[in-house]
Amino acid sequence: MEDRPEASWLAVGRVRRPHGIHGEVAVETVTDFPERLVPGVEVGIGRESPEFHKVVHQVRSHKGDWLLSFVGIRDRNEIEGWRGLWLFLPAQERSQLPENYYYEHELVGCRCQLADGTVLGEITEMQTGPGGALLVVAAAGGEVLVPFVSAIVVRVDLPARAVVLDPPRGLFDDDAL
Repeated sequence: MEDRPEASWLAVGRVRRPHGIHGEVAVETVTDFPERLVPGVEVGIGRESPEFHKVVHQVRSHKGDWLLSFVGIRDRNEIEGWRGLWLFLPAQERSQLPENYYYEHELVGCRCQLADGTVLGEITEMQTGPGGALLVVAAAGGEVLVPFVSAIVVRVDLPARAVVLDPPRGLFDDDAL
């Protein structure tokens, strides 16, 4: 398999444990596009980035996880050491993503600002809550969780590394209703 820049790979799952005795592994899904994981696709496996690559032989669902087998691996002992490692797929090109969809790595480090240019803080991470995605913003008054919804996130300007917000009263100040 050819070497690729590892920065173009994104985590899509976390290896839980071997399953059965024939080399299958249970993987917890952490992607919005699970349909990309199909037989024949090359995946990276590692801690922070792909440390080695394997080709998927079979994919099936089991109790909310994926069960994967890989080409050339038919023994549980070969995958025992993979527990806790991340499963990576190549990042999709921006043109292939749905409208208004952003990868976390694209948003982290962007400044959050009002439409008039007033800077509110910087995005440090994204979290998933029961209501959807949340931007974690390091603001002057501390960490602020901003719902990633169109009523609040007005515009994302990736080239300018800016996210324009229209926050409700009280979100970034003590002027709550």
